Amino acid sequence: MTKRRPTIVILTISDLFYEANLHRKVRTLAGQGYDVRLFCAYHPQLNEKLWQGVELTRVRLWNGPTFLRFFQFWFTAACWLMRQKADLYIAYDFLPLVPLRIKSFFQDCNYIYDSVELVSGLNSLVKKPLRRFFFRMIERFGVSRARAAFTVCESDAIALQKNYPRLNVVGFVRNIPYRQEHVPGNFLREKYALPAQQKIGIYQGMVFEGRGLREIIEACAAIDDVALFIVGDGPLKSELEKLAKERHMSDRVIFTGMVPFDQLAHYTYSADFGFTVISGKGLSYYHALPNKLFEYIQAEIPVIGSNYPEIKKIIESEGVGLTVDPQNIREIEQAVRKILRPKFYLRLKKNLKKASRRYSWQEESKTYLQIIRTLL
Repeated sequence: MTKRRPTIVILTISDLFYEANLHRKVRTLAGQGYDVRLFCAYHPQLNEKLWQGVELTRVRLWNGPTFLRFFQFWFTAACWLMRQKADLYIAYDFLPLVPLRIKSFFQDCNYIYDSVELVSGLNSLVKKPLRRFFFRMIERFGVSRARAAFTVCESDAIALQKNYPRLNVVGFVRNIPYRQEHVPGNFLREKYALPAQQKIGIYQGMVFEGRGLREIIEACAAIDDVALFIVGDGPLKSELEKLAKERHMSDRVIFTGMVPFDQLAHYTYSADFGFTVISGKGLSYYHALPNKLFEYIQAEIPVIGSNYPEIKKIIESEGVGLTVDPQNIREIEQAVRKILRPKFYLRLKKNLKKASRRYSWQEESKTYLQIIRTLL
């Protein structure tokens, strides 16, 4: 008699087109023999082949106001959940907690919270107290019956436990990429015909406030032989393009737009160093341990990062870059100049080679699977 495979249902409203973190998790679960079902938002350009082994249910969300999209997601997800029988349900981020909480009113529902950001400290909500209150109420409503939760770093785990003392916060799983052995390292230089002597700095992520992007551009403007690639998109892009023009460096600040997660490594591995200079006011930013930090480490390129606790702990303990005051342009500029000194650069590269073996999804997935097995 064939043994029944445990079924795991995951809900997300995130865009799978860019969701490398979730992709790693579901593929890891499927690779361990779990029956994985994923309810998510529809994206017309999604490469479904990347999600083979996972049963996808996608819903087309309205193009209207954000809160209407939330309600549509909650309603359709709740209806879909009523037809599902699973051993474990996972809310990926806080919004999917709502339909799982609703299901728990009517059916047995063993669900957990994969907290990918600290909702109470989101930088985007610092000046929006009503929205922050609403989001906190959503999270509070959802976690009230959740069996457990885990976060992306230790600081967030501590903060989440403090916010909800009755919630069983079982640990954290960092957002770390797979270790890749053979990624071409000349993609950007060849595509954009950059001279061999020009160094490439990279920022990858959303083009939002609080990401230190103005300061990065100002710092790079003072160094003639550095080209800056901003791999991402967002509402700040036009302002940054104007700033680059004012600093006479439009030809050295290149906006690539959004890049699908399965193609991102070609950009990262092409750079000489990377920025993760978060400067937001929210606790979520102060506690941040962004995936780009580990993507730079995997690409073995030195990192210039904020002197915030989680980022600083990794960069300084591993000796893979320099930390700076994210609002100090002069300090960022000096960090770039120091990193590009040949002897110091070679020392960082040696440390990066060691760190890249330690900080890989091949290692971090062991923690993730241990948490899942404990909660099944």
